[in-house]
Amino acid sequence: MRLPNAFFPSLLRRQESSAFCTIKKSSLWIPACAGMTLLLSSFNTFALETPHTGKLDKRVRHINYQAEQVVKLVGHYGFATDIAFAQGETIKQIAMGDSEAWSVTPVANHIFIKPKAPKAITNMTVLTAYSKGRQRVYNFELSAHWSQHGAHPYPNDIMFAIDFRYPEQQRQLASNKQRHQELIAKLNTEQLPTVVNQNYFYKGDDSIKPTHVFDDGRFTYLTFNRKQDLPAIYIINSDNSESLVNANVNPHYPDTIIIQRIVKQLVLRQGNSVLCLFNQSFDSEKPADYQTSNIAEVQRQLKGGKHD
Repeated sequence: MRLPNAFFPSLLRRQESSAFCTIKKSSLWIPACAGMTLLLSSFNTFALETPHTGKLDKRVRHINYQAEQVVKLVGHYGFATDIAFAQGETIKQIAMGDSEAWSVTPVANHIFIKPKAPKAITNMTVLTAYSKGRQRVYNFELSAHWSQHGAHPYPNDIMFAIDFRYPEQQRQLASNKQRHQELIAKLNTEQLPTVVNQNYFYKGDDSIKPTHVFDDGRFTYLTFNRKQDLPAIYIINSDNSESLVNANVNPHYPDTIIIQRIVKQLVLRQGNSVLCLFNQSFDSEKPADYQTSNIAEVQRQLKGGKHD
């Protein structure tokens, strides 16, 4: 594959010399509607959230975490309930309204709780820490009674396990996963270099002349005719000596030599044929910026040493 011709408005030139409400009138139904809204609002204020039954077993339940919500937990004498918080979440404090009414055992990100007093009606507040010291507060209303059918779930409100879920966190994880997959797809897609400078001239043997020459501000690109052999490429040192340049051929562009720097002058040699390339827009030579990438969302990280 060759670099698209859209990159190259002109061929390499020979060097000739060494340079984006409606307001209604008052009506009688408004106060009634407002009163109804207030009634519904007051009702919702005192609504409890009961964990939802699972798909496989009704005794295993789940609930979405909401900081200002009170969770209704019904215990059963003779049975324990496992409350599971997020993976990696740390339990910092448990406050019980009646600490004698329930047995509470924290283990990692779990709390094992079971009623033990005849009237085990109280509340429980749990403080946890997660992700860089951030905190969550969980509020529970606790009550208990004897199981109607032992350990069987039908008909019964017995809860063996309650698993908290975190919609915002799950959405963020899904978004991060999608973004990661998009970046991987971009990395696996051919990335075309950006043409910054095409002001190059040549002097010498036309038989080894590149068909196009440009740089992207980091690397220099020399494209040759597919029928010709690729020449050796040298740079001119400050003492006018020549050094073989560090270059590679991108498999996406088999006819293009990529030189990992921008220089004022290059020398191409093949047998007895010699050609000089002059960068007429050269200001000063500096190392390629290895912290940059052709993909805006990706930053290149250097490992194992420094590039001078």
